[in-house]
Amino acid sequence: MDAHPPDDPRQTSIARSWKRCVDSGLDPVHAPLLELAAHQHLRQQLEANAKLITFAQPILEHLYQQLAKSSSMVLLADSDGLILRAVGDPSFVNRASRVALMPGATWSEDNMGTNAIGTALHETRIVAVCGDDHFLERNRFLTCIATPILAPTGGMLGILDLSTDRRVTLPHAQALLTTTAEMIEHRLLECLEGGQVLVRFSTHAELLGGPLEALAVFDDGGGMRACNRRARAFLGFEPEDRLPSFQECFGVEWRALGRLMNEVRRNGAARLRGPRQREFLARFQLRGEGDNRAFLVSPRATANDATPFERLDHGDLRMHEAIHRARRIAGRDIPLLIQGETGTGKELFAQAFHRDGPRGRGPFVAVNCAAIPANLIEAELFGYAPGAYTGARSKGARGKLVEADGGTLFLDEIGDMPLNLQSVLLRVLETRCVTPLASVEEIPIDIALVCASHRSLNRMVAEGHFRADLLFRLNGLMVSLPPLRERTDFDAIVDAVISEEAGTVPIRMGHSALSRLRRHAWPGNIRQLKNVLRVAIALLGEDEYVLTENHLPEELLEDLASEGVDTLSPTHRDLRSTELRLIRECLARHGGNVSAAARELGITRTTLYRKLRQTPD
Repeated sequence: MDAHPPDDPRQTSIARSWKRCVDSGLDPVHAPLLELAAHQHLRQQLEANAKLITFAQPILEHLYQQLAKSSSMVLLADSDGLILRAVGDPSFVNRASRVALMPGATWSEDNMGTNAIGTALHETRIVAVCGDDHFLERNRFLTCIATPILAPTGGMLGILDLSTDRRVTLPHAQALLTTTAEMIEHRLLECLEGGQVLVRFSTHAELLGGPLEALAVFDDGGGMRACNRRARAFLGFEPEDRLPSFQECFGVEWRALGRLMNEVRRNGAARLRGPRQREFLARFQLRGEGDNRAFLVSPRATANDATPFERLDHGDLRMHEAIHRARRIAGRDIPLLIQGETGTGKELFAQAFHRDGPRGRGPFVAVNCAAIPANLIEAELFGYAPGAYTGARSKGARGKLVEADGGTLFLDEIGDMPLNLQSVLLRVLETRCVTPLASVEEIPIDIALVCASHRSLNRMVAEGHFRADLLFRLNGLMVSLPPLRERTDFDAIVDAVISEEAGTVPIRMGHSALSRLRRHAWPGNIRQLKNVLRVAIALLGEDEYVLTENHLPEELLEDLASEGVDTLSPTHRDLRSTELRLIRECLARHGGNVSAAARELGITRTTLYRKLRQTPD
């Protein structure tokens, strides 16, 4: 039968996809039978993509927490469209499974017609496929958005997808999905093996060390080995272009690196001038071959600067007490156990404990015990000898425990460590020696240990899921981080997050919007707040500097409404109605000329279009 894409000339990517489907002989009504990959094949692909899964899984779960109870799911697929991981609402997951939207299914265009995962693979960019945009009729209840996850060295590693059976606000969802993919790429690039120097750069010093920085890795001759998408955007080259040299990027010879590092020590960052005379601020991280004791070349905080712990202390008494107690054991051989709900900042607390202490110049090695597949966690922690198992690197691997030698090892979600490995870890902590897999050599280590869990380890011991003797060894000092809904310094946290995300741009939170945020339950805690504010800042118009309810994600406003928070007061509705009426009258005076109306109103065309899309209620 004839198949025609939705009548929307703007959706050229959808039209191209439908043509590919027709050319391949797909029938939108009589679709191919649904098939899942054989267990053996799926297991092989999971192992082949183990590193991607390791870094993506906790970020997938965090993204889903922002969308909980929204009849949706978040999926990770490989570069062939095979779904590797999925988290979502049980009711929607059940409905999605009827069309094989689940791990083991391949959602390439050849199999599933026009769909977000398969079409994003073809277009190599973010794609939204909503309802009737799907080529196969059986998939048209879905609204899906997918974006590529780019490899640090070029090419595509996989696809991140958000699927739902409800209407969504596409700009919010696309911004959230893109930011999440960048977080995964950021983690992958930071942990990339090889390369001499990792360069962190941005147009604003405040963004260095955060998720919005540009990253590039250079070899010992100044040739670029890898970079993230922000680096490509700043430097003006495409993923398929040849990777430029250090000198081509920053106009400085590679041999000047020592001078630049001294400049960082003096001033906190080095000034570099990139293509088109654009100025950057940069810091450098040395990555010697065979030596993972990387360090950030930046000065210690001066007397007038806040220390890492002070940057976490915004005035809440419980948080202040946790910081005070942790500081008392810094430099002593006493393990620190951090308890707190997901998103309360346990890893940031661990990093501050490390950086504020005498081991601050040593490595900080973080391991998420919940994110590493059970069959890989032992090798990840303890390392392995050459030829230890099929698929292992020929030279073996040192393991995270050895990498942390001289610094701090952070075991996040320690409660998810398999029982059989708990006894091995206990022995290592007692002897301070590591024996890699398939080796008889014992390697001495000197580490400070910090663990964290969002679950009660005492309860897990009582239920038989955690070893009591290991808990006694880990629980030198236990601190509990308060959830965001109980903190008395909420306004100060909001200001700090906005300052971190906005850099030098003078953005502030409007009083009405802040009042709404205070009343939210924040199940995802500070991590969720950061995502909300990051998206809100991204949605500001060019002439806007105050965050209002209009910039908050629609999902958050729905949550506020369900919690009994009136997100628009009658006065605000009246003001919005008046504003909309004035804009429409101005457009009418100019015969529908948007540019002329925007000039008269003193706003940009983008802002005018956005205000026209808003309704007074």
